[in-house]
Amino acid sequence: MRIESITHLGLQRKNNEDRHMVNLLDNDCALLVIADGMGGHAAGEVAAELALDTFEGYRPGGPDISAELLNQIDQAQKSIMERSRAMSSLRGMGTTLTALFLTGRSAFWAHVGDTRIYHLHKGALIRITEDHTMAGMLLKKGEITREQARLHPYGNVLTRCVGCERYEPDSGAFSLTDGDYVLLSSDGLHDLISDEQIAAFLSEDIALKEKLDRMLSACLHAGGRDNITAVLAQI
Repeated sequence: MRIESITHLGLQRKNNEDRHMVNLLDNDCALLVIADGMGGHAAGEVAAELALDTFEGYRPGGPDISAELLNQIDQAQKSIMERSRAMSSLRGMGTTLTALFLTGRSAFWAHVGDTRIYHLHKGALIRITEDHTMAGMLLKKGEITREQARLHPYGNVLTRCVGCERYEPDSGAFSLTDGDYVLLSSDGLHDLISDEQIAAFLSEDIALKEKLDRMLSACLHAGGRDNITAVLAQI
């Protein structure tokens, strides 16, 4: 397993409210986490950091890893809500939170918000997570296409987040084979390049870091209107 990550302020933001974690637990075991905070006066950064703090020192190991990841997100929810209530300047802060545990040929995940997990298997890109946004709801109902959702004016309006009263995380698992890629991304990346472009970048015969660099360059060329963060693993 090989893993690389990248984060960038983008071209239009003053602060980077994205946070990510790569925790290599042994040769074929890793915990990957990404969060995209929201809230004024640095509150988004605080929310994302609190979310990632929940996973510091955590190592999945029970019979139901997806349930364990959900429990960690529950802990993040409690931590953010408590801090928000205690400090008026942080009220209303929240964050997306997407966690992925890779072990051998299995992947377990838990997720809330519009950060994403993608799985490239034999050249086909699979979007593992659903966006918890207004556009994501319309897409799930079949009322708009994925490309329309990407360009939708309410595409970034979250319907669930950590720190929201309604956050309801999703979870699941999927299988991996040699040569697969798994990508975690913030919306600063996948809002500016299409799934087809992501699949093309991941399929190129170049190093992991170069794949990420090329995706970042494409996002900046498209305007770089948000923070851009990605974690890429090759099995």
